[in-house]
Amino acid sequence: METNRLIIRNAKISDVDDIFEMRNSEFVLKYNAMKVLTYEQMSAQVCKDVDSSNSFCLELKETGKVIGKIDLDEDSLRYGVNSLCISYYLNENYASKGYMFEALNEVIRHVFEDRKIDVLSVRVFKENNASRLLVEKLGFKYEGCIRMCVKGYNNVVYDDLIFSMIKDESTL
Repeated sequence: METNRLIIRNAKISDVDDIFEMRNSEFVLKYNAMKVLTYEQMSAQVCKDVDSSNSFCLELKETGKVIGKIDLDEDSLRYGVNSLCISYYLNENYASKGYMFEALNEVIRHVFEDRKIDVLSVRVFKENNASRLLVEKLGFKYEGCIRMCVKGYNNVVYDDLIFSMIKDESTL
């Protein structure tokens, strides 16, 4: 997949350094329920992502640098529904420049048109205002809040805001 500025693709083994730096940064860890990974753990994860149809790297066309990641997972809050949950993170140096909006628009199109998914959900920690504004701008609808839902980085417990988009609601 491509956008004006990005190539959205499977991981390559050569992406390990970019992903390792970004994924273990305070900026990314703060609002994600992820633990710091060793370089070896990251290498193993990237090897798995090479062949995954649910994991995408965001490569900046002009430099070839991986600046973000988008993952599709089972929607654990729905049962028997053709749904996925989307998650994402971005290198802090590229935040607030429209890259994730651009990439998510294309992945949303892919999920609904190519993969024929009916519902796409996203979960955002209540304190993560930038991410909340992003999903609202993309057209996701607020479904509710699960209070004291996730223990995140540095053992901070977050309320989790739930958003979704139904295929018919997408602006594709």
